[in-house]
Amino acid sequence: MNIQEIYKELNIKLGLADSQFLNDVWKILCTDYEVLIANTLPGSPEDIAQKFGKNINEINNIINSLYKKGVAFKAMRDGKLKYKLAKNIVQFHDANLLWEGATDEFFDAWKKVMDDEFTALIKSLPDNFAIPPFMRVVPINDKIDAKSKVLPYEECEHLIETATAVAVVKCPCRLSQKNCDAPIESCITLNRGAEYAIDRGHGRKIIKEQAIDIIKEAEKAGLVHMTEDKGYGNAICNCCCCCCCEMLRLIKFSNKKWILSPSRYLAVINKDACTSCGACVEICPADAVVLNSSNIIEVSNENCIGCGLCTKACPSDAVKLKQIKPENHIPLKEGTGTY
Repeated sequence: MNIQEIYKELNIKLGLADSQFLNDVWKILCTDYEVLIANTLPGSPEDIAQKFGKNINEINNIINSLYKKGVAFKAMRDGKLKYKLAKNIVQFHDANLLWEGATDEFFDAWKKVMDDEFTALIKSLPDNFAIPPFMRVVPINDKIDAKSKVLPYEECEHLIETATAVAVVKCPCRLSQKNCDAPIESCITLNRGAEYAIDRGHGRKIIKEQAIDIIKEAEKAGLVHMTEDKGYGNAICNCCCCCCCEMLRLIKFSNKKWILSPSRYLAVINKDACTSCGACVEICPADAVVLNSSNIIEVSNENCIGCGLCTKACPSDAVKLKQIKPENHIPLKEGTGTY
């Protein structure tokens, strides 16, 4: 099997079967031999050494290189350490863009994959495509209506305070897209996610107070808080709508709203207090807030993702978040017994 055929097999496993630009990523990221080893995963170093008739130390070095590059991921199976490939193109993208050897050429190769091929794939899927949303919006909750019940999973501070480990990593989307000057080191990893980032060396361990400061800075920069859709996640991403090629930007280009699960809240305008200054229109990442022909601010219930950025931007305190969805809008995380 030649190297192009191996690229093809790996791309199929990642869910982007017909990609051409992803081949350019592989060429920069791995040697031909590393690609060959990657295509044998999952497996333990011992299994791979036996299969190729190689010394275990040599295979361990190659596997460790693949792990550092975000190609291989550790997994314990029956008490034995094994390695596996990324489960999909999104995980692969996020992991290896944080590779310490990444260059501008590498970032540009990934930009082509996400802008041309991944977006086209998502756009080709039906509007009612039945997969769980990738991520969920976590609202800015200091201006949530007092009658609403705020769940622990809806508070960034609570997610951070209850985490067993915390680290910060660079935003892979802004690294490669380069469309704005929003903070780069802004993605917070928690629990197992933080342990992975620290172990692999692409994350910086921080204390919880530092993580909360990063959250506050992200809000000032107009970034949207997101976490995994089920219960407690392993990360809090702070996303912009110009670089976030897996969420906000992707929704705009593909018009597939199922990509993202909005929060349980909707922005509501107090028209008596509103001065129609347009601050909320300017900051809205979902084009859900508009100034109509009568110079009145309106919110599109269909487009609003309930992030709360507009509530922070409003100088007259005329915007609040109102609960519109029940608690079970946030899926039950297996094993927790709670939502």
